[in-house]
Amino acid sequence: MNLERTQYIGHYGVTFIVIRFTVVPSNRQALATLCLLEANASAPEVRLRLLNLYEKMLAQDLPCIMTVAISKPLSRKQAQSLNSRNNIIKEVISGAVAAPVGIISSKAESMVENAISDLISRRIRNFHNADVIIGLDAQVHGGIGPQHSSVSMHVYSNES
Repeated sequence: MNLERTQYIGHYGVTFIVIRFTVVPSNRQALATLCLLEANASAPEVRLRLLNLYEKMLAQDLPCIMTVAISKPLSRKQAQSLNSRNNIIKEVISGAVAAPVGIISSKAESMVENAISDLISRRIRNFHNADVIIGLDAQVHGGIGPQHSSVSMHVYSNES
């Protein structure tokens, strides 16, 4: 496999190392030993998820274009910015879901909004200083048509 490494600076200044490569059936086993220095202790889990993602794509004899994006550890400011963004999303969604109930009762609206907000809070990621964000992406063209799948990981720092 020919690995292409680049750097990408995303929202809030989060810097990612992006690794792109193409997997064909004859080098599928190389995913198990892929060198992912940027993933540090999470490298074995990332390799396992890459293998699972490749299998999910059902590429057969077609080339599968895979991308791994590994962030540098988040700064405190970046983590706070991501958490603020998540809070805004949570407030917008819970407010939008509860708004129709407000026509009937403002108390019911408040209860629904709080319930939805709690539900979202349990599902949404909370970022901390030194956390790492990892994204995996796979694409296959041909066969039954273009296929695309993605998986993300959040590696929590020991500070949390």
